[in-house]
Amino acid sequence: MKHPLVSLAFIAATVPVASAQWIPENPALDFEKLPNGILIHMQTGALRLEVCTESMLRVTYAPQWPPPANGVELSIVKKDWSAVPWSVQSDAKGITLTTGQLKVAVNRQDSVLSYFDSTGKSLLSEGPKKMTAAMVNGEQTFHALDVFKVYGSDEAFYGLGQHQAGVFNYRGESVDLSQENTNIAIPFFVSSKGYGIYWNNTSPSRFNNRFIHYLYLSSEVADSIDYYFCYGPQFDKLVADYRTLTGDAPLFGKWAYGFWQCKNKYTSQEEILGVARKYRELKIPVDNLVQDWFWWTRTGEFKFNSKYPDAAAMLMELHNENFHLMVSIWPFFYPGTTTYEDMDERGFFIEKTPAVSFHPKGMALYDAFNPAARDYYWNLVNNSLFKIGVDAWWMDTTEPETEGVEENILLDHKVAIGSGARYANAYPLMTTMGIYNHQREASEAKRVFILSRSAWAGDQRYGVTAWSGDILSDFETFKRQIPAGLNFELSGLPYWTTDIGGFILGHPNDPRYRELFIRWFQYGAFCPIFRVHGTRVPNENEPWSYGAEAQTILTNFDRLRYRLLPYIYSMAWKITSEKFTPMRALIMDFPQDERVRNIGDQFLFGSALLVNPVTEEGATTRHLYLPRTKWVDFWTGETQNGGGYVDAPAPLSTMPLYVRAGSIVPLGPELQYSNEKAADPIELRIYPGADADYLLYEDENDNYNYEKGAYATIALHWNDQGRTLTIGDRRGSFPGMLAHRTFQIVVVKQGHGTGIDATSPPDQVVQYDGSNKEVSTLAR
Repeated sequence: MKHPLVSLAFIAATVPVASAQWIPENPALDFEKLPNGILIHMQTGALRLEVCTESMLRVTYAPQWPPPANGVELSIVKKDWSAVPWSVQSDAKGITLTTGQLKVAVNRQDSVLSYFDSTGKSLLSEGPKKMTAAMVNGEQTFHALDVFKVYGSDEAFYGLGQHQAGVFNYRGESVDLSQENTNIAIPFFVSSKGYGIYWNNTSPSRFNNRFIHYLYLSSEVADSIDYYFCYGPQFDKLVADYRTLTGDAPLFGKWAYGFWQCKNKYTSQEEILGVARKYRELKIPVDNLVQDWFWWTRTGEFKFNSKYPDAAAMLMELHNENFHLMVSIWPFFYPGTTTYEDMDERGFFIEKTPAVSFHPKGMALYDAFNPAARDYYWNLVNNSLFKIGVDAWWMDTTEPETEGVEENILLDHKVAIGSGARYANAYPLMTTMGIYNHQREASEAKRVFILSRSAWAGDQRYGVTAWSGDILSDFETFKRQIPAGLNFELSGLPYWTTDIGGFILGHPNDPRYRELFIRWFQYGAFCPIFRVHGTRVPNENEPWSYGAEAQTILTNFDRLRYRLLPYIYSMAWKITSEKFTPMRALIMDFPQDERVRNIGDQFLFGSALLVNPVTEEGATTRHLYLPRTKWVDFWTGETQNGGGYVDAPAPLSTMPLYVRAGSIVPLGPELQYSNEKAADPIELRIYPGADADYLLYEDENDNYNYEKGAYATIALHWNDQGRTLTIGDRRGSFPGMLAHRTFQIVVVKQGHGTGIDATSPPDQVVQYDGSNKEVSTLAR
């Protein structure tokens, strides 16, 4: 199918664009005030500026006003906003709308918008806009194109979802925003100048900055040009604005932040139970096992095949051994089953069009845009899986994808609410929403966890972790995962992971592959979700599959992950309560350090830990940049000044890991699984060199009672000059809370408070009963 955006991109790249003369001027004639903004009447159409917050504006243009309501508006973005102060001024040259943090000026001559911060600093110019009438998938609609002027040579762009070209800074790049296996489209990006843009369109779109002075945003199907402009300038503020707009991320059960064992694929009940038993025998920490595809009798028939003679008993045994089980579910259905025939009769499959022989009586995709079809799909999942105890959902192929088809199959099909081309990018949101909402209705006792191969704006509110798809198993692909994940995080969605070791091939007995697997595993221990997967030859993918040396290294990083659970779970609360980003590109925390602008292979995990994956085969050192502050080597305790490059030791057994001076990192006891025992004692490692604050969070570890206030926090403060640690009063409570606990205080220095093992002896031991404690004898 010829993609209509090709012609738009060609125009954008080849026509002289000093002032975008190829788009006719469209003067602003007059304006009227609205309760939350202004409506500008233009020579053709109208432009509406809506004030959402002091830092966020919505901009909508249509060649006729009001815009035609050709589609159904999906519930993706927030609609109701509290009133904030704003003002409008007008003169012969233009119309200016001002909030407490933003100013946007509309030029009367051509309706070009110019954005400024509250000090008058220029941020961006936008316009002219072009809406071209078009017939797309049988629907009379428009192609949309907007032109943005980009100032200066040093501006950088990040976000746009997850893409696999190895690019971190999208300045000078072109990115298709369409859902595909290994590529996830999120129409939100942020600029190093401190602003962000959410492009509010669910059809295939494009970000094109190949001519670096101009940025073109275009969409295949549109009734209007519609976007949100937000200003931080901090990146955390931009991400927070995105989540304010599209929804907050709930907490996962604590078990989800532990280790996930998976491969392509476990083939029987006996095999799964055998793997679980061996993990416990070897005392390798793990919480989760994953059953990949073809556990069923036929695709779409939610029945375990004969190799799983008693799935309910299997779940019971796994739960008794303190495992959780995630099961792969697909949106596709094969003919030849009563389920297929029933869904077909009810009209729950995507409608067939003459262009593609897709259905009937062939493989069919369920229509997640149809509420009744979502209900039906959940009933299949619920009756066969949730009711017998399955804990999490691996929602594969949610792009959706059909092997061998270049374009998204929705582009020339109809869905329940209209043209598939209009809504194609939102399919993953619709199908994950259905599972999340139905499970919440069925039970509040178990938090929803969804692993999805694709995602769309707002998916974070439905308990979704995205992963990077069916990627290759080599060092180059591994290297590309790091900027892909960081840009996904900068797109506003906090939970992301990869197939550790890659999906396609890899032999555990191959020394080169073992090295890759170890390096990838070391990196994966610092991803929001920590999960191995892949197609191995032979079909073995557990730590013991890779030999004794590898097993020791893998187990050590697994142990470190579990010791860090108090840090990780408290960070998860920060994601939920403060819209925090867990996997942090260096530009987020060091925006004034120009050297980090193009560094996409290092990141902070939380606010404290600087992670430096080793992605070069055979490397024994890692060339890395230490941003401008003081850093402490996690393995040695040695302090180094930032602002320069270092060659850090990187033997196969370790990965360079630094801690920001002025950090408190809580480490829990050794565990075999996340809820084996209460997080007691907790070793509080203090990394001196600056003051530090930390909020320790705890709750019941699962269920949604935290949404009703059933949780507790303890605020920690380190005064660096006075060498004093204050452990504040506990705030809140929950059933089963540890009333009295032990804190082991360790002030890190060279050779003391280092590595994975507990520090013995600690500097001080504090018995804590929930009341404020001040520890003031921590010598240098």
